[in-house]
Amino acid sequence: MRRAAVPAFALAILAAACGRGSLSPIDTDPKPPSAAVHEDFSRIGVCYNRATSTPREIVDVARRNCGAGTRPWLIEQDTHLTCPLLIPTRATFACLKPGMTPPSH
Repeated sequence: MRRAAVPAFALAILAAACGRGSLSPIDTDPKPPSAAVHEDFSRIGVCYNRATSTPREIVDVARRNCGAGTRPWLIEQDTHLTCPLLIPTRATFACLKPGMTPPSH
């Protein structure tokens, strides 16, 4: 009986962690630009779970990390093992100053 209790307990913990709101988006390192590319903006990254995070939550984290006087612009998303297991998707944003043209994807 004890052996069966351990996996069941682990499964219950995992299920509780997957509840909405417990996997909030977090800031992370952004995907770097190509070596030959010069950018006039800074980049920030946000890790999130597609099943539990809303676009608004992700953009709110990006806004906070871009800083005052800039706006986040989504450059790309990837899942190359750069984020924690339960929030595996990374969104990379450009922090654009007023009047800057958004970069092309």
